[in-house]
Amino acid sequence: MLRPVVRIVLAAGLLGSLPPIASAGDDWLSQAGFPGALQTPSAFMAPEGSLGFGISSFDPYDTLYLNLQPFDWLNFNARYTEITDVPATPGTGFRDKAFDVAVRLFDGRGPLPALSVGLVDLGGTGRLSGEYVVLSERVFDFYASVGLGWGRLGRAGDFENPLTAVSDRFRNRPGFGGGFENTGSLSYDSWFRGEDVAVFGSLVWRPRFVQGLSILAEVEGNDYSDEPAGNAIEPRTRLNFGIGYTLSDYASLGASYLRGDTFAFKVGIHPLIGVNRKPRGKAYLPVLDETAHPNYRRRLPADEEQRLEQLYDTLRYSGFFVHAMDLTPDGETFTIWQSNAITDDPLYVLQFVGRHAANFLPARVRTITIVSMAGGAEAARIRASRWLIEAEGSGLATPDELVARSEFTAGQGWALDRARYSGLLNYPTFAYGVSPAIRSNIGGPAEFFVGQLLLKPYVTVQLTRSFSLTSTVGVSLLNDLDNVTIPGRTGSLPPVRSDLELYQSGSGDMYLEELEANWLFPLGSQWYGRISAGIFEEMFGGVGSEVLYRPYNGRWALSLNANYVKQRDYDQGFEFRDYEVATGHLTFYYRAPIEGIVVQASVGRYLARDVGVTLDVAREFRNGARFGVFASKTDASSAEFGEGSFDKGFYVYFPLSQINKGLKGNGLSLNYRFLSRDGGQKVDDGRSLYSVYGHHSAGAIHER
Repeated sequence: MLRPVVRIVLAAGLLGSLPPIASAGDDWLSQAGFPGALQTPSAFMAPEGSLGFGISSFDPYDTLYLNLQPFDWLNFNARYTEITDVPATPGTGFRDKAFDVAVRLFDGRGPLPALSVGLVDLGGTGRLSGEYVVLSERVFDFYASVGLGWGRLGRAGDFENPLTAVSDRFRNRPGFGGGFENTGSLSYDSWFRGEDVAVFGSLVWRPRFVQGLSILAEVEGNDYSDEPAGNAIEPRTRLNFGIGYTLSDYASLGASYLRGDTFAFKVGIHPLIGVNRKPRGKAYLPVLDETAHPNYRRRLPADEEQRLEQLYDTLRYSGFFVHAMDLTPDGETFTIWQSNAITDDPLYVLQFVGRHAANFLPARVRTITIVSMAGGAEAARIRASRWLIEAEGSGLATPDELVARSEFTAGQGWALDRARYSGLLNYPTFAYGVSPAIRSNIGGPAEFFVGQLLLKPYVTVQLTRSFSLTSTVGVSLLNDLDNVTIPGRTGSLPPVRSDLELYQSGSGDMYLEELEANWLFPLGSQWYGRISAGIFEEMFGGVGSEVLYRPYNGRWALSLNANYVKQRDYDQGFEFRDYEVATGHLTFYYRAPIEGIVVQASVGRYLARDVGVTLDVAREFRNGARFGVFASKTDASSAEFGEGSFDKGFYVYFPLSQINKGLKGNGLSLNYRFLSRDGGQKVDDGRSLYSVYGHHSAGAIHER
C-alpha cells in the first residue's frame, strides 16, 4: 500500500516532532485505531489528552489511523483502509475512509464494569460499518471485554437482534448502494439495525513482571461472510491471537495471527500531549527580601529611578518584557506594563511581578497594578495591595486570598502612552527559529498518503508595538511527492483546496509559505482591530481585516473579518493565478466554564464563493494543547461539493512552548479532513485576534 521506506521515515518524523512530555502508557487501540484489542472493541481507553497514530496490515486490508482522546470518556478515530484486492485506480486498491466514535458511559471504577457504546465507519461508505456495546473489567493483570456487535461487527449472527423486540424497524439494515453521492453523510437509518447480532470478546494479559508486554486473545463477531474484498474470505476460526510491546514512552509494535490463516502487524505511537496543568517557565517565584537570608538581601539605592532600573533588568532577565512603568504623583500607586514568554496564568503573573516589585519599590508604594500587554494593546489589568502580595509571598496569606482580594479588570487601550516611564521596550525586536513539520494530504483524490518531512525557518520582526512582519519558509528534507497524478475532480466548485497536491508537488524543495504584515490596535476597552496584508498561507494571499469584541467578564466573544484574496501559483513563489474572491465571516466564540470546551460558530462566505456556516468544537487543555472537530455546511449541493457531501474533520494543536519556553504562541498543527474538497473552505488570513486576546478574561482566574 505504502512506499515503505519513505512512509516509515515520514511517520518517524511525525513522532520525532512530538516531545516526550508525558506517556499515555499502554497502547489501548485496536488494529483499526478504535479502542480495543486486535479486531474487537473494548471499553478501556487511553488517558484524556492522548493522541494515537498508527499503521496496520493484514490481507487484504491496510489501514492508517489517527485517534484522539479529548476526554477520558470520549474517543474519536479517523482511518483510511486500502482494500488491496479491489481495484480503484491503476496500481492501487479501493480506499475506504471511515470515522469512528466511542462513548464510555461507565469508567469501571465503581461496582459496575466499564461500559462503552461505539459507532464504526460513521459517515464513510458504509462498507465496513458497525456498532457495538461492550463491557470491560480489569482483574489483576488481565483486561477482559465482552460485547454485542451489529453490522460488520456482528456478521456471525449468533442470535436475533434484541432491539427488534422494541421495534421492527431495527430488523432491516440498509446496504451500500455502490455510489458516493451520500458518502460522508451520517447514515442514521442503519445504526444498530440488522436481523442478527454477534458476541465478541477479548482477554489481554499485561504481566507486571515484563514491562510493556501484552498478550492478546479474542473472539470476533465478524465471520467475514460479507466483506467488501474482491476475493471471498473464508476464515478457519473466529479466534485471533496477538502480542504487543511498548517500545518507549509512546511507541509500540504488535503482531498477531487472525482468522486461523493470516498474519497481521501494527506500528503505533500514542503520546500524551494534552495535560491539565499550566506550563511553568524557568522563572521561579522570587523570595521577598524580608524573608530572605541577610547575606542575600538586596542593597537598594536611594534613588527611585535606579530602583526601577534594577526592577526592569531583573524582570527582563527572567523573560518578562517591561513596556512602561508609572508612579502616581503621591508615590503610593505603581503601575507596570508587561508581556512575557513564561505564562498567561494571571495568578502567576501577579505573584512573580508583584513580589519583584515589592522587593524594589520604595516603602511608600501601597498599591501595585500589573498590566498584561498583547498585540501592542492592553489585554488585562491586575490591581493588588502591596501588603497582600508580601503576605502571600511570606506564607501569611494563601494564593486564593490573594486572588479574592485583588481586582482583575479589562485593559484600557493605549494608556501606557501616558506613563511616566514609557518606551522601555526598544524596537525593532526579532523572534526567529526553526520548527519541524509534516506537510501531508491523507486520503486525497490522487494518492492515499502524500507527505513531506520539513524544516520551517521563521522570523517575526516587531517593527513597532503594534506592527509586525512575519515570514516562514518550508525546506523539504524528505518527500513522497514523486509520480503524483491528479485525477478528475468530483465536484463543480472552483478548485480552492482540492488541488492541494499540485501545490505540494509544484513547490520543489523550498517554498515561501508565509510573508505577511499585521497591524493590531485597540478600538477601545475590550474592542480590538487588525489589518493584514501579504502572503497568508500556502495557497492564498491578499488583504484582510478583523474586529473583535471580547468582554472581560464574559465567556464569549464576537469577531467580524473580511478578506480579499487571490490564489497563488503552484510553485508558491510571488506569482498569483487568476482566481480571486472576497470572503468574510461573523464568528461567535464561547468558552464553557468546565472541561475546557471552546465553541466557535461562523457564518459567511467561503473561498469557493459558497455561503454557509461552520461549527468548531474543541477541547483545550491547560498546557495549550487542543483537540477539535469541525464541520461546514454551505449552499453548495452534494453534487457541487463532490464526494464527501460537506466539509468536516478534526485537528490537533500542540504548543511548541512545551519544547522551548521561548516559542510561546507558536505550535504544531495536524489537520485531518475526510476529503480535500472545495466547499466550506476559509482562508488563513493573518493573526487571529481571538488567539491573541481570547484567553485574557476573568474566567482565566478560575482555570488555574
